[in-house]
Amino acid sequence: MDKITFPEPDEVLKEKPSLKKYLKYLLFFGPGAVIASVTIGQGQLILGPQIGAWAGSRLLWLITINIASYIIAYISCRYTLITGLNVMDVFSTKLRGLINLIFIAIMVIFVPIFAGTIITSLGQTLSWSFGFGDYLIWGIIFGLLAAVLAVAGRYRLLEFTQLIFVIILAVGAIVSVALIPNLNLSEIIPHFFTIGDFPKYPEWVLEMGENTKPIPLLILGYVGTLTITIITLISYASWVKVKGWGVFKGEDDPEKLSRRLFSIFVKSGKVNYLPKDRKEIKKAKLFTKPILVDLALAFIFVSIASAAYMLAGAYLLGPRHEIPTDIDLIKKQAIIFSNIAPWLKPLYQISVFFAFFGTIYGGFEAASRMLYETSKNLFGFVAKLEYRKFLQYFLIYVIALGVPLAILMRFGLSVIVMLSITLLFIGVIGVIIYGIGTLYINYVTLPEEYRPGPVLFSLGIISIILLIVPFLSFIA
Repeated sequence: MDKITFPEPDEVLKEKPSLKKYLKYLLFFGPGAVIASVTIGQGQLILGPQIGAWAGSRLLWLITINIASYIIAYISCRYTLITGLNVMDVFSTKLRGLINLIFIAIMVIFVPIFAGTIITSLGQTLSWSFGFGDYLIWGIIFGLLAAVLAVAGRYRLLEFTQLIFVIILAVGAIVSVALIPNLNLSEIIPHFFTIGDFPKYPEWVLEMGENTKPIPLLILGYVGTLTITIITLISYASWVKVKGWGVFKGEDDPEKLSRRLFSIFVKSGKVNYLPKDRKEIKKAKLFTKPILVDLALAFIFVSIASAAYMLAGAYLLGPRHEIPTDIDLIKKQAIIFSNIAPWLKPLYQISVFFAFFGTIYGGFEAASRMLYETSKNLFGFVAKLEYRKFLQYFLIYVIALGVPLAILMRFGLSVIVMLSITLLFIGVIGVIIYGIGTLYINYVTLPEEYRPGPVLFSLGIISIILLIVPFLSFIA
């Protein structure tokens, strides 16, 4: 049986604890910026304020339980950094490809729908910001621009631009909410921990009629906007290869190494090629520090932006009995923000543009990479394709279906309902399935000394339970 030895971890990981060391840790923030930028989009700027308008701050706990998806991401990526295997590769053998096939079906159905909703929202934002042009034309043009950038660009460009987008989004959200008068933190903070509190529509919402979408659908859709979806969960493990973290450090062709290790794994169905030496095991533990920092920072950025926009709905839209509708999703919120201070309107416009464009640009790359990783060990023709070529084919499919769906949304197909259903599958149901599968393969394929410890394994189980809690809204 082939054996491997681990490369030396980054020097900063071996330094003694100090402020300087922990400041250097911030430089690990990279793939997490892509996650944050893709995550902070339609859900935060549309569903978040809408939920806040009728529920106040009572559903802030949905942001708290979102940490579950980050724990699952950590456990799955930890597996990749140590073994060199993407968990989807392992699913294709240990679980006979069942999860892979489920995820492929979800992607083929829901990614074009997601593209249609974001083309609509991005187009509305640009048409309103510039004051001219048909929003559908704006949306299609910038949707195509995002696709071209995804095909022509490389990962470094993606990471750099998404980091800028995240900073702008966080600043815009914090400034906007900080200026809200009568913001009562002592009333707000407890709602981050009231897990399982499911409010009903107030009377003024029921009187509006057309805006009363099913509460469980809105709640689960919003949780789906907060989580690291199956798209970014699987893509993240691929991005760490490109970053050269863990076992991939110093590799000119990390994908080649991953395929070689997978061929060794297939022979026995277990990861028997890891070193047993204590020094090597210690290296493996150090490998996990970059993703711990990266994911923690992503969670913080997403949580800040999400809380800010939900509170904006609670304090600015709710008292006015205003709920953004499918027809006027962005303008109504902007009017409220500009009433706080006139200069907040352009800040809001910039934030909305970067949120939507960052989501579609990063989302195109993430969705393509996720589908490639999921299908390459099931279908020979995919394995033979170079990733960039696969990316082109998949984006043609997404645009070809996404644009007609955006046109249908113009003529009455609900953006909010379609968005909620999509996020339910890619951000909640899919993540639960992925989490269960990840815990299973960690336990059955890793040597005992490399398995997650009792604490981490327990956190994984708790994370899955937390993601199931929102489903209780159907019986609340």
